[in-house]
Amino acid sequence: MRSLRAKLSIAFISIALLTTLLTATFVSYQARLAFRQYVEHRDHAGTGPPSAGTRPPDGIRRPFGPQEILFSSRFRDSIWGGSLAAAGIGVLVALWLASRIVEPVVRLTQATRAITRGSLPPIVPVSGRDEIAELGHAFNRMAAQLAAEDEQRRRLFAGIAHELRTPLSVIQGTLEGMLDQVVEPTEERIAMLHSQAVLLGRLITDLRDLSLAQTGQLRLHRRTIDLSGVVRETVEALAPLADERSVSLRVDLPAKLLPVQADPDRFRQVVQNLVENALRHTPSGGEVRVVLRNNNGSGVHMVVADTGGGIGANDLPHIFENFYRADESRARSSGGTGMGLAIVKSLVEAHGGHVSVESAPGAGSVFTVTLPRQPQEAV
Repeated sequence: MRSLRAKLSIAFISIALLTTLLTATFVSYQARLAFRQYVEHRDHAGTGPPSAGTRPPDGIRRPFGPQEILFSSRFRDSIWGGSLAAAGIGVLVALWLASRIVEPVVRLTQATRAITRGSLPPIVPVSGRDEIAELGHAFNRMAAQLAAEDEQRRRLFAGIAHELRTPLSVIQGTLEGMLDQVVEPTEERIAMLHSQAVLLGRLITDLRDLSLAQTGQLRLHRRTIDLSGVVRETVEALAPLADERSVSLRVDLPAKLLPVQADPDRFRQVVQNLVENALRHTPSGGEVRVVLRNNNGSGVHMVVADTGGGIGANDLPHIFENFYRADESRARSSGGTGMGLAIVKSLVEAHGGHVSVESAPGAGSVFTVTLPRQPQEAV
């Protein structure tokens, strides 16, 4: 027997019938005993001496007369009739309880089968506050998370295919033109092919780093570092890019910064991605400012602010998602992979920190990275 509904029904019905049978037997026996005692007491308490044929000798029970037998029989039938009626009601209640208990389990089973078939996880209706209701709520949370992860995975695969297709198409088309002697292999075209190959390499590296970070497998070589020095070196390395775009790149560092444990190479990657993103979206004549400051003794803030066009309210919640671009054409033409901010978020969270953004159209963007202070015992 594999049906939980059948098992519960049989268990409830068996309990109801057994309880009814034992109760009816006990009540019937006690009622018959009480009735006999009543009759015997009545005989002993009767007026006048009983006749020899009426009263039995001491120690011998007088058998019931016809009226007494009829009364006892009807009384017994009433007890068993009521007991059987109660048993019937108990059976119906047992079946209803079994169905009520099993129905949510059946819905959960059907929903899990839908997931195994590759369908979108359905939302299971939940009522009540018992353990099964709690299980239903937990399943719905899991189903929502699976749906979100499935959508993110589909978007990731589509983004990877799209990003790989663009530089590969350029490289393939140019090389085929050169082989067919339709396109002349000039120095500029070879340099363009090289830039596309570099973009492909960076895309592959970003995909690897992002995958390792999001799965918690990215190895961090943490040590107490001079965060100001890392930020200063990274900003200086990006100064030529800022000059090329005619954007003012400034850095503001405090005299003394709280100690922080971090992987210098990975944090340099965070700074580079944020500053490059700010430069990419800041028009000529604008400004990008990098500020480091202590966070009330609990950690360190790094702020990267720009005077660009800002981010719309619809784009802001998705800005840290893989391959998400608020400006598709501008980001791609500038060589971005669309994963810079997603990598920033993953790397910062791998360090135990968090990153946030404040922006509005026409007001620029402010990205804030918070790293926790180094524990005292590790100083």
